[in-house]
Amino acid sequence: MKLFVDTDADTRLSRRVLRDISERGRDLESVLAQYITFVKPAFEEFCLPTKKYADVIIPRGADNLVAINLIVQHIQDILNGGLTKRTNGWINGYGTKTQQSMESSSRPH
Repeated sequence: MKLFVDTDADTRLSRRVLRDISERGRDLESVLAQYITFVKPAFEEFCLPTKKYADVIIPRGADNLVAINLIVQHIQDILNGGLTKRTNGWINGYGTKTQQSMESSSRPH
């Protein structure tokens, strides 16, 4: 399962400012300069494009307890044998073509 933890840009910046000032002894001006020059462009070039490959996008990051609990439950189900990983075109005993045809039936979500 591929996850993308999505957090608001303002939240990311404010966390960085608070951390760098309190834990690293930096001043606000240098933190903002580094963020604008390096951090934000790197995020947009390298991290953000990976979002499209995620199976699950978790909005609000660690604050989203519903999403975290669902993921934990999914992992526990796999570990307990309730779900199987996708191997050689099979998911939980169904071939992927069978699974796809089941998903494309007229049944709503």
